[in-house]
Amino acid sequence: MKLALLICLAPLAPLAQAQIDIGFYRQERNGLSLYTTAPLNTIHTVMFCTDPSDGQSACHTLKPYDFTQAAEVDFVMAEQRVRHYRISKRILPHAKTEQGIAIINAQQVTQTANAFSVLAQRRRFKITTCTGSEGINLDLYDGPHKLRNLYFYLGYDITPTCDSASPSDKRPL
Repeated sequence: MKLALLICLAPLAPLAQAQIDIGFYRQERNGLSLYTTAPLNTIHTVMFCTDPSDGQSACHTLKPYDFTQAAEVDFVMAEQRVRHYRISKRILPHAKTEQGIAIINAQQVTQTANAFSVLAQRRRFKITTCTGSEGINLDLYDGPHKLRNLYFYLGYDITPTCDSASPSDKRPL
């Protein structure tokens, strides 16, 4: 009987621990949109942080039940289909920019001049941002290993800040 109980509980352990992931948010007149490749569920927390150059020191935390899922979109990440969630309030009223990053399942986030240091799953991760010619690049690192790269297409020209070692700026066709 005990063996059967252990066999039943073993598959649940990986599901109980949510994985760190990233996305983008955009504040709009009718609320906030969250764009991510990661599905949200009830065990996730979502932190909204402005770009470190924006001078904001606090990230704002929400739970997934604060959101409603909307239709997937393909116009924000270089024609990659991504999940879209909506919340009907403005949560960062003092931010200079209307868009920023979402960090999914972090226990703690600290900012430096050009990166975020994230504590999740008892490990430190690093998130960097830079701009391409028409969008924002977002990279998630576990030590020296890049786990994820996302690109947010702005639809207008901006001054690139990514160095030559960063992924190339992907422009939608």
